[in-house]
Amino acid sequence: MGAGLWLDGLTGPARRIWAAALFGLALVSPATAQPVGVLDTVPEGAAVLDIRDEGACLEASLSGARCLPADWLLPANGPMIGFHALRWLFGTVGLRGDEVLVIYDGTERPGDVGFAVAALAHLAGQAEVAVHRGPGTVSDAGGESRNLSREAVYTAPMRIAEMVVSDVPKGRLSDQLAGFAKTGGVVVFPPRN
Repeated sequence: MGAGLWLDGLTGPARRIWAAALFGLALVSPATAQPVGVLDTVPEGAAVLDIRDEGACLEASLSGARCLPADWLLPANGPMIGFHALRWLFGTVGLRGDEVLVIYDGTERPGDVGFAVAALAHLAGQAEVAVHRGPGTVSDAGGESRNLSREAVYTAPMRIAEMVVSDVPKGRLSDQLAGFAKTGGVVVFPPRN
């Protein structure tokens, strides 16, 4: 039975709610096999997120970069940041979710941490995400640190169709995220207590 036939039996608010939910699921369905691109140059108007240590970012970074260390999102010891907090944190660096986002890790070849952070941004709903290849031309002015409050409200719909919650581990979450960024598929998250 198609969704349209199923909805024919519903009326009023219930029909509108289910229609909106089904439309929302269609919007967050996987669109490509490789959700994260790789770029040599930053496109005009793109947002840049420098995920290196905050001191290194503030000292020198790509032009217009915002500093948001990867350790804040994917700590070495402990759980990954929750998506609610991640989306709020993205707002503190001015992201709304509808812009092109370039992840900069300062290396010649993007590493797995850069791809993992890019995957988080993609799953959080970021319109388009890429990692920067190469050290790039850094500015002596350095990157700009995040604000303590949001500059923008991050409103992009999350891509829940690419996430699964399971008690059965599939390896380290950061490794899964990096692999997902390169090949697509789904990411298996552990349940939160």
